[in-house]
Amino acid sequence: MVTNSDYGTKMDDVILESLKPKVEEIKKKIASGGGLLHEDIITLTLYTQGNHINHIDMRMDSLCESFSTLREDFSVLRTDIYSKISGLESRLELKIERVRGDFAKMTAVIGGISAAAVAVATVITSILQKMH
Repeated sequence: MVTNSDYGTKMDDVILESLKPKVEEIKKKIASGGGLLHEDIITLTLYTQGNHINHIDMRMDSLCESFSTLREDFSVLRTDIYSKISGLESRLELKIERVRGDFAKMTAVIGGISAAAVAVATVITSILQKMH
């Protein structure tokens, strides 16, 4: 599995860990009714945004993995489709050649029948002419 941290986009855990003690201190201050300093707000913002970025990175890792799987599935499907199309083309070419052969045979038979018809017509015409 490829993680976003491999690309340098995941918030460094060391930074978040270094903020944790200060965040706990701020939480205690709030729980005891104390106010927040500007520095406290910035610290909490950095910590929550860091966590948010890490969660986004985890989702991105999952999406990248799903996309990679989808890409592999599509590649297999594409190969299968090309293979089937190639097989269909080969079978179609064979059938076309058979039809051409059958058509050539039919043309020869029809040509023979036509020649026989002409011969019969000639004989009939000759017989009719002799009768008149």
